[in-house]
Amino acid sequence: MQRNLEALTGETFDLLIIGGGITGAGVALDAATRGLRVALIDKGDFASGTSSVSSKLIHGGLRYLEHGQIALVWEALHERAVLLRNAPHLVQPLRFIIPFFRASRVPWWKWRIGLTLYDLLAGAGNIRRSRPLSSRQVQSEVTDLQRAPHYGGVEYFDAQMDDARLCLAVLKTAARHGAILANYVEAVHFERGSTWAVRALDCAPAPSWGRHSCPPADKNVCPTSTVRARLVLNAAGPWADAVSKLAGDSSDAHLQPTKGVHIIVPSKDCSAALLLLHPRDGRVFFVIPWLGKTLIGTTDTFTAESPDELEVTREDVAYLKEGYDHYFQTRLTSRDVLGSFAGLRPLLRARSGQPSALSREFRLIESASGMLTALGGKYTTYRAMAERITDVACRRLGMRRRCRTMELALAGAPSIPWQDFLQKAIPQLRSRHGLSERVALHLLRRYGEDAMQVAEYAQRHAEWAQPICPGEPDICAELEYQRAHEMALCPADHFLRRTRLGLWHSNWPATVGVDS
Repeated sequence: MQRNLEALTGETFDLLIIGGGITGAGVALDAATRGLRVALIDKGDFASGTSSVSSKLIHGGLRYLEHGQIALVWEALHERAVLLRNAPHLVQPLRFIIPFFRASRVPWWKWRIGLTLYDLLAGAGNIRRSRPLSSRQVQSEVTDLQRAPHYGGVEYFDAQMDDARLCLAVLKTAARHGAILANYVEAVHFERGSTWAVRALDCAPAPSWGRHSCPPADKNVCPTSTVRARLVLNAAGPWADAVSKLAGDSSDAHLQPTKGVHIIVPSKDCSAALLLLHPRDGRVFFVIPWLGKTLIGTTDTFTAESPDELEVTREDVAYLKEGYDHYFQTRLTSRDVLGSFAGLRPLLRARSGQPSALSREFRLIESASGMLTALGGKYTTYRAMAERITDVACRRLGMRRRCRTMELALAGAPSIPWQDFLQKAIPQLRSRHGLSERVALHLLRRYGEDAMQVAEYAQRHAEWAQPICPGEPDICAELEYQRAHEMALCPADHFLRRTRLGLWHSNWPATVGVDS
């Protein structure tokens, strides 16, 4: 996957997608595999918005049952099974524990009924049936709990992912099927004639390894080009309303984004994730083992902040620390917080004044200009959303093409069962490339079969086989591979999305051990 701006202007595309998050990526893959000529642009990096700052879960949404969203949960559970099959290197089962306490907002019996329904809705795609746990069992698993659960607890399974890497894998697969992709290309003007003509700026930043983020481009001097397409899809997530207005849509805002914040703390050595209820407002929050650290989140609050200027506040961090400290003996200090991140959920407007009650469903609308706009949705159901969106696009284009993504393996997915692949690939990486078992497993879980290409970079220079940051399994060869094959243009691309080191190493990229 390489950035080629000339290819954007060399033809009239069937479909131009604005937005390189998971929704746009999913449509690009679906449409490309149906034979459409597809282009996708994003004003920033791929997955640089909501699609890299989620809770890292592929899940049915147990809490949505409380709001009666049974159809959404059913769809999400079945899409979870699809992703476990099509991207086993990036999506893997995750065990959860829910402790039951007296005076909790949700009584224990309601959790048990909900999980029984959850198992039934998953059908043949269920990872493993939920089961009750005694109070002693919960305490033996989570030794740091402040007090014993009054009614024991329950164990159930969902799945975990690396959200930015999964979005990138979808895009890489789309590129292998002919989609033309470009990050740091901003649509600034739309004209509608017999086809769409979208004027776009090349905002690619010059590499600046002393900066913690990509330096903003001077748009007054950015090269301009025109991308032509028969149909345009606005899949800009939290920016969707702004793109609609830019294209001439004068309707009211369709979205009511809510802000979600997570904090990252050192590993708590727990074998399972925890689903807990916040003592202040009864909201669900998670304590999740992730990449050798622990992820705590999320908040869910209305905000007027721009998605371009979103920040984690002291109040956000204090809320999450309050929830954690309510349940655990070892209280969190400010020094324990290695990093944090915030994102906006592009949720549909609803009448309710409670952020958690906003719909997680999605809607596809056609504006007066003829542009399609995808709104809302959740990460787990991106493939199903993309299928429905592409069905509409094909009808609009007068085409009849069948969806092929249900059984389509994503880039890096092995052709044999995942555990069999690991048993074969780890010894190969160790013997052929001299990598440790920890590094080999890390590369395989991040790149799948493509880990062999990354390992080849490690052999070109001895220093490229060294860790990027002491104590972490990420190696310098990954930066070279990401630059050559994953359109990483500046430090934030590498350290916040291609790897995740920047989320908990505040001094990146000063820790990089190669001449970048």
